[in-house]
Amino acid sequence: MNNGIFIVIEGLDGTGKSTTAKALATALEGVALNTPLDKFKEVRPKLEGIYGKESYGRQLFYASTAIASSNEVREKLESIPAVVLDRYWLSTQVYHSWRTQGAHFQLLEVEGMLLKPDLTVYLELSLEERIKRLGGRSDNTDEDRQTMGLENNQKLNELYHAYNDSPCVGKWLTVDASLSTVEIVDKVIQYLNK
Repeated sequence: MNNGIFIVIEGLDGTGKSTTAKALATALEGVALNTPLDKFKEVRPKLEGIYGKESYGRQLFYASTAIASSNEVREKLESIPAVVLDRYWLSTQVYHSWRTQGAHFQLLEVEGMLLKPDLTVYLELSLEERIKRLGGRSDNTDEDRQTMGLENNQKLNELYHAYNDSPCVGKWLTVDASLSTVEIVDKVIQYLNK
């Protein structure tokens, strides 16, 4: 059994999840990981192409990456005080629900076997600010661009909040992602110290 703390950072693209995860992990003397883990980097684009129009297959691939992340976090927490994970189960379910208008697997058995975070931090940012941030990136996918529409942005935020009582969330903290990274990390640490 581990004694470390497990925190997940969630939010739409452009909200600063990766930056926040790294800074928070440093502050907690832990490690930052992401879902999918780096070991999936080479195969992920190929599988995205294969499953482009096969939403159930795509969802099962991403579910498998959440299982891999869960196992990695368990292992890391045996020897370090904190793991901060950029995206986890919630992203898998939210994005697949959004992409398919709700026609996706619930995968409750998978959800039940995943390590439950102590805290999920949801970074929320205005659409205008997300567009500014994403506009500076050269690696935006078609899906990233679709999320920049007003209706899609609103729907994704609603789905995240609708899923926030999932067993794979732990405690839920919404943070204004327009704050500086230092301020966001301070807010999370203050919450943890309550």
